[in-house]
Amino acid sequence: MKSFQLNKTDITINETDTHFSIENAYVKPATREHINALGSGVIGEAWMISQPFQEGPSMIKFAPPQSSDVNTKTLALWAKCYRKIIIVSEREELTTLSIPLPGANSHVQGGEEAVREAVFALSDQLQHAKHLQHLHLYASDEESVWALFNSAS
Repeated sequence: MKSFQLNKTDITINETDTHFSIENAYVKPATREHINALGSGVIGEAWMISQPFQEGPSMIKFAPPQSSDVNTKTLALWAKCYRKIIIVSEREELTTLSIPLPGANSHVQGGEEAVREAVFALSDQLQHAKHLQHLHLYASDEESVWALFNSAS
């Protein structure tokens, strides 16, 4: 586990086999069926699905690209997803958030390029965060993600 601070947010990077630390809110990718039902326009978006006064942690869903192609459009959608996750968490004034990065599990498919886009988008968007105090990231390779954050700051 790697830990550091970016802006006012404490960030921990965990290997994928670590149990999720869900204190306040977590992020979960939409299933392929969910995306198909909502339409392709939802890809690259994130949204809150929890209700006011709900007990337990809140959940943000996001719709990552459904293609394994590595092209400019797909990479831009990865960046958009992770930027939107932080925007939604700030709008909802969440203080703690757990997020799987691309490739962290079978539900979030993505290679090194997708991870790089996600990390750079998170790093950029966290510069504007006012409420998010703790961010728990889950990655298949915590060392490379840590190096990416260091190069982005």
